[in-house]
Amino acid sequence: MPGTGSPLGSNLHPCGLPRVAPIVPPMEPVHVIGGGLAGAEACWQLARRGRPSVLFEMRPSTPTDAHRTDLLAELVCSNSFRSDDADNNAVGLLHEELRRADSLILRLGDRNRLPAGGALAVDPYTILLTVAASPCSALAS
Repeated sequence: MPGTGSPLGSNLHPCGLPRVAPIVPPMEPVHVIGGGLAGAEACWQLARRGRPSVLFEMRPSTPTDAHRTDLLAELVCSNSFRSDDADNNAVGLLHEELRRADSLILRLGDRNRLPAGGALAVDPYTILLTVAASPCSALAS
């Protein structure tokens, strides 16, 4: 009852009515535009956190000259990741930040790294096929 000084944790709300469990609405999906590296990464990170997503990708209905497949996360060349020098290059610093955030795409890049000096060069089709063929749980390890 109001004014009775009922302790916190009681079955009564301060207004005197019984407490009820809050209604938790279902999570609306996050809409992600584009199935490139960033879009694929965003959907994977959302899934890891239990958040649904809807990915909108123009391919295969609208092909491009740069892409060779209709699969997600397609790199257009082996040097798409560019410099991996976190001390002297903004792109390399971004790579380091993404690694610390447990980036799927950077993890696959590191696993499939090719010799290229200070660049993070990879076999683009190895990464593409890994993303396309594997469930998220297999990629997480």
